[in-house]
Amino acid sequence: MSNFSIPCLVSVNDFLKIDFDFVVVGGGSAGLVVATRLTENPNIHVGVLEAGPAHLSDPMIMTPALYPQMVGNPEYDWLQRTTPQRALNGRVFDHPRGKGLGGSSAINFEMYNRGQALDYDDWERLGNQGWDFKDLLPYFKKHEHFDDPSKYASNNNIPLETTYDPNFHGIDGPIHTSFSTWRVPQEREWIAASAKLGARTGSPKDGCSGDHIGFFHSLSSIDRSAGHADGTRSYAVTGYLLPNASRPNLRVLTDALVSKVVVDNKSVTGLEFLHLGNLYSVKTKKEVVLSAGAFKTPQILELSGIGNPDILAKAGIKCQVENRRVGENLRDHPTVGFTLELADGEESMDALKDPIVAQKCLEEYIAKKTGPFSRGGSETGFASFADLATPEEVKALQTLILDSPDLASEGHTVEAKKLLAAALGNSDDSTLQYLFLPAALNISRGDSQTAMFAGYPGLEGKQGICIGVAVARPVSVGSVHITSSNLQDDPAVDPAFLAHEADVEILAKGLELCLKLTETSPFKEKIKRRYYPDESLDLSDREQRKRFARENVCTEYHPLGSVGMGKKGVGAVNERLRVWGTMGLRVVDASVIPLHVSGNIQSTVYAVAEKGSDLIKENWGL
Repeated sequence: MSNFSIPCLVSVNDFLKIDFDFVVVGGGSAGLVVATRLTENPNIHVGVLEAGPAHLSDPMIMTPALYPQMVGNPEYDWLQRTTPQRALNGRVFDHPRGKGLGGSSAINFEMYNRGQALDYDDWERLGNQGWDFKDLLPYFKKHEHFDDPSKYASNNNIPLETTYDPNFHGIDGPIHTSFSTWRVPQEREWIAASAKLGARTGSPKDGCSGDHIGFFHSLSSIDRSAGHADGTRSYAVTGYLLPNASRPNLRVLTDALVSKVVVDNKSVTGLEFLHLGNLYSVKTKKEVVLSAGAFKTPQILELSGIGNPDILAKAGIKCQVENRRVGENLRDHPTVGFTLELADGEESMDALKDPIVAQKCLEEYIAKKTGPFSRGGSETGFASFADLATPEEVKALQTLILDSPDLASEGHTVEAKKLLAAALGNSDDSTLQYLFLPAALNISRGDSQTAMFAGYPGLEGKQGICIGVAVARPVSVGSVHITSSNLQDDPAVDPAFLAHEADVEILAKGLELCLKLTETSPFKEKIKRRYYPDESLDLSDREQRKRFARENVCTEYHPLGSVGMGKKGVGAVNERLRVWGTMGLRVVDASVIPLHVSGNIQSTVYAVAEKGSDLIKENWGL
C-alpha cells in the first residue's frame, strides 16, 4: 500500500461542506468516468463515495501480472460469494469484485476486447434507442488510448502475429490499451493450430472491429506509451481520476458505505452513508448516480425501498417505489477448461513458482518494466455455434430456448429469447469465447479463487497451461437481492450458472473444439499430457463433456444486467439510465447492460459510462 494522496481525496468533514449537484456512488470503472466527465464543467460540483480504500500508486495493482495475488485477498477483494447453485448440486462460488478506487478495473486480468456488433445491436432491438454498435463506437474510441506496437519501448519476446487496424481504436482516451510484449511461447502454436480448424478460426482483421470471430492476441489495459507509466496497469484511477484530481469541483471520500438513497415522494434528494462507524447524510441538487456495480447497485436500491414489494417486505424494508425488475436479469459468463502439462523443456508462468526465478523476473520488471510481470491476459478466440454444430443441433437448441418452461427463462422477454435463439444459427455470432491461460490453474476448484490459483499439488515443479471456453451470451438468468435491512450484509447473488440446459449444450460443443486444439499441430507437440481431466474421461462423448462442464464450471468474472435497461416493466432503468418510477436517480455501471456481450466487459463498461455521462449532460443542459 501507499500513503500517496491527491487533492480531491478529502476527509468526511470536508466532503460534507460542499453543496453537490451530483453524488456518484462507487469510485470504480464507471463511477470515476461519470465524475470526471461531469466535472469538466467547472460550475458543477460532484462528490464520489467509495466503499473501499484508495489504494493509490499501489504496486500490487500497478504490476500487471500480480492480479492473482489480489483475487481472494480481503484487502483488494470484497469476497462476495454466490448462493448455492441449483443446477450444480448446491455448489457455492467465490465471485471477486474490486475493493477500492478503480473497482474491478484495479484487480481484473486486464483483458481488453469489445463485443461483436450484434451484441449491442440487440440492445437496441430490445427497445433501447441509441445503444447499437454504431452509436456506441464513438464512446469505445473516446475512452481508449491505443498504444501502437510500432512505438513500444520494449521488444516482443515472440512475434506479434495478430492483425490490427488503428482506425477502429481511440488514440487519445484515458485508458491505454496494448498488446503484451512478453508472452509464453505456446501461445504462438495455439493460434497457429486454431487456424487449421476452420475457415474462420484465423486472426480477424481487428478484434475490436465488431467482428472478432477467430483466434488472436487480445489487447490488455496496460500502458505501453513509452512514458513514465510504461508497463503498468491502466485503469479508472490512472486514466480518469489522477489527471483530474486537482479540480476544485471534485471531491472523493473513501471507506464510505452507502446505506440508502433518500426518497421523498419518488424523488431522490440525497443519500445516507456510513463512514468509520458514523452515519452521515448528504443532499444533491440534481441527481444521485449509482455506479456501485452489478451486486451493490441493486442492493442499494432495495435498501432504499426501490424494488419488488414482496422482496422488500421479507427484508423488513418499506416499499417507496415499486420496480419489480430491480435485482433481476443478472448474467455472467460461465466457463470451463482443461489443464495441460507441457512437454519437457517448455516453460509457462508456472516458472514463477520458483522463488529464484520469480525474484529475477521481478527485478527485471522493477528495472525495465519488461518480462513476465509486465504481461496481462492476452490470448483469446471466438467461434460461432453455427460453424461448430450441425443444422439439426442448431435447430434443437433454438427450440430448447424458445420453448423451455424452466425457471431460468423467466428473466427473458419473448423478444430477448428470440434474439438469443436466432443468433445460434448465425455463423457471424460469437457464441463461444476461447481462453488461453499461461499457467496450470486448478480447474477443478473454480468455486475457490485461492485454491484455483494455487494449482495442483501433483504438478509441483512442472510446467502447465490451461485452455478454456465460455458461453459468450448465456441463456441462464440469475438475480441479486437483499435478504436483510442491514447494509453490511452481502446481498444474495445468484448467477444461475448453467441453470438453463442450453448453456450446458453450448459449453459441450465448445469443449469439443478445445479437444481438437490439443490434437492439432503445432500445438499438440507442446503438450505432454492432459492433466485435468485426465485421459480416462472420454471427451469425445457429448454426455461426458456435459457432465464435465457441470462439475467444473466457474465464473469469467463478468456479472452484469441486474438493473437492466429496457422498456417499462421489462427494464429497471430506461434508455437514458433513469430508474423507472423515480426522479433524480440514475444508474451508470455494468448492471444496466440488458444482454451479455461476447468477450471481457471492461471496454463495454467504460463505453456505457462515457455515454451515460453524456446523457446526464444532455438532460441538464451541461
